[in-house]
Amino acid sequence: MITNERQYRISKTQLEKLRTAASDFQKEIQEKGASILAQAELAALKSQAGEIHEQIREYDALQSGTVSILKASNLAQLPRILIKARIARGLSQKNLAELVGIKEQQIQRYEAEEYSTANLQRLTEVANALNLNISEVAELKQEFETKKEQFVDKLDWTCFPVKEMYKRNWFSNYIGSLPTALAEGERLVRSLMATAGKQPQLALHRKRVRSGASIDLYALLAWQCRVLSLSNTQSLGSSYKQEVIDNTWISRLVQLSSFSDGPRRACDFLKDAGIAVVIEPHLASTHLDGAALLGDNGPVIGLTLRYDRLDNFWFVLLHELAHVKNHLKKGRLEDIYDDLDADADELELDADNFAGHALIPEGYWETALARYLRTEISVKACAEELKISEAIIAGRIRKEADNYVILNEQVGFGKVRKLFPEIRFEQ
Repeated sequence: MITNERQYRISKTQLEKLRTAASDFQKEIQEKGASILAQAELAALKSQAGEIHEQIREYDALQSGTVSILKASNLAQLPRILIKARIARGLSQKNLAELVGIKEQQIQRYEAEEYSTANLQRLTEVANALNLNISEVAELKQEFETKKEQFVDKLDWTCFPVKEMYKRNWFSNYIGSLPTALAEGERLVRSLMATAGKQPQLALHRKRVRSGASIDLYALLAWQCRVLSLSNTQSLGSSYKQEVIDNTWISRLVQLSSFSDGPRRACDFLKDAGIAVVIEPHLASTHLDGAALLGDNGPVIGLTLRYDRLDNFWFVLLHELAHVKNHLKKGRLEDIYDDLDADADELELDADNFAGHALIPEGYWETALARYLRTEISVKACAEELKISEAIIAGRIRKEADNYVILNEQVGFGKVRKLFPEIRFEQ
């Protein structure tokens, strides 16, 4: 969506480039003959040009002053309604900032992130400043079901997945049989908890769980204990200091993706900065991609490698790093668990945006040809220019296009888990 005059000018320039490229490509096809691949690339060019044309057309219509009714089918669409309303009112971002009583840069940030970091009070202030009437029907939906006993700290030791924990050899130095382990489940789980350091809690205070399905909180707790236990065995290069995680440091981290063993290097890079990184596959009914935890020795990032793809590894890693840097607080929020297939709240959107901008600078991405051409050659050129993995570019394109069958050869299927041969992954 185009939100300001700068983006409008960039879009018009980009449209002209795409139309010229499409025209030249079509002439070349007519002269040399069209292969199926060439026809597909030409169609992609025309499709992207069409999308940008529609965005320009929408912006022109809003600026014309003829639009007075903006419709949304749900609350998730409210941010775009606010942006459209500002444009339709003929207000610049600076004008709106003055009406609300905040800085222009804050409005720019809100709109760039589609108000993902704005609270309800701020959304109300913006709507009032725009003199926007909002009517919405509230319909009760089925609530997420959990057992009441899962939200208390009194543990039912029979609920832990002892069988799976035993098969994964989580009980150090235990040589008994599975039936014996099941009989001694409480003692074995207590022993694992002791090696985790801090006393893990089943209840959800100081904990956030992002999930789109029913969660087995006992399995989640068991996984947490395992990750914290392993983190306590790691040697870190230094004590964690938040100020170390600046833009230069993050850029160096992302550029490690250009190496074939980039994920392995990234784990070592974080450990040198005092952030433990633990690879541990998720347990059934936890649906985890990763987690950010506060351990006894500092922050811990847990990764499950649920999807064995390079693009997924880098996004999950940077997402959890965002939580470490911006969200974990001792005594307030100490554990964050992520199923990145699930819907995101404000905090999770903040981490998503952090990861996206860290991997590919937003200013660069606005005019990157790979974003519009979606070809293997353009993805490779973009990756070389940024000195990062092609998988990061390809993954971003697939996400934005909501098309997960394109660029399959460039997202790095099967190239992550093999870098961690010491980890047992279920086939």
